[in-house]
Amino acid sequence: MHRKTPRWLNGALVFGALLLYGCNPQAQLIEQHLLEFGTVIDISLITDDVDKAELALAEAEQQLKRYRSYWHAWEDSDLTRFNQALTQSQSAAVTEPLVKLIDLSQKYYQSSQGLFNPALGKLIDAYGFHGEESPNRALIETIQSDLPSMLDLKITDNRAVSDNPHLALDFGGIAKGYAIALVADELIRSGFEHFLINAGGDVLIHGSRFGKPWRIGVQNPFAPGAIASLELSGDQRLFTSGNYQRYYQKDGETVHHIIDPRTGKPSKKVASATVLADDAVLADVAATTLMIDGWHNHRALARSLGITDYLLVDAGLNVIISHSLSRKLQFTQDLQVTIAGDTPPNLAE
Repeated sequence: MHRKTPRWLNGALVFGALLLYGCNPQAQLIEQHLLEFGTVIDISLITDDVDKAELALAEAEQQLKRYRSYWHAWEDSDLTRFNQALTQSQSAAVTEPLVKLIDLSQKYYQSSQGLFNPALGKLIDAYGFHGEESPNRALIETIQSDLPSMLDLKITDNRAVSDNPHLALDFGGIAKGYAIALVADELIRSGFEHFLINAGGDVLIHGSRFGKPWRIGVQNPFAPGAIASLELSGDQRLFTSGNYQRYYQKDGETVHHIIDPRTGKPSKKVASATVLADDAVLADVAATTLMIDGWHNHRALARSLGITDYLLVDAGLNVIISHSLSRKLQFTQDLQVTIAGDTPPNLAE
């Protein structure tokens, strides 16, 4: 069985920040490359105080290590201990770092029409995406017969209970967005006005690059290179979810980690979904949600989630893009593009 190197959290953007000097000759771009959450995280600060930047980047590294110890889905963490306790007794104490993500997950479960469902951690594990060598077919079928949801988890006085034995949490569609948002908040509190965080391709922008926008490329899900690019400045977050990072081939079928909670099977149709928003958690969640049912239901999901800028790519490199985002990016390849509001291409299921 061929398997890509497993990653807990993944994005799908091309990062292209360059060391450029603008009108202020003292300003420098200071970069830190970290390996956390199973992916490379690049933090780029523009500052005239190198010592302050080095201290801030060291603190960011420690922050990310703490967050990993809270929310990692299969290594020793608050989350794995929580899941183990819940499995053993259908009840578990909830640490403070878990409370926030559980609250957010239940909120987005509702606004995503039930498609964003971190309660499927045990099923994702059974498919083999928590480091196992092969899927557990018997367990997959058992869980599919009684799929858990975030509404099956109740919390009272920092204690969680669930009567669904198949419920386990996996924050793979929300934790990275939340983590880099917290890192960004700390950088802003420390006085940094211009920086970029690229977390495995998911990008958080604050300020500008020497007075000019940061240029970001949207990755082709099937080959190296970008299918589009756009310039970002101010406070913006561009997140992508795709079926091409965590996957394996089984009996001639591609099995990937984004599970449709209605069927318990990997999502169909969409190869990648990109969302631009001013909130990293929303962008992270919305990209995952659009992967599941975005091709046919993108308008309703966008309204429900409160997003306006999104782009979907299917297996044939056909593109659906919102009208708002179409005004902000440029395609670098000749593709079949449908702007939301037009009639989508009639493609085979």
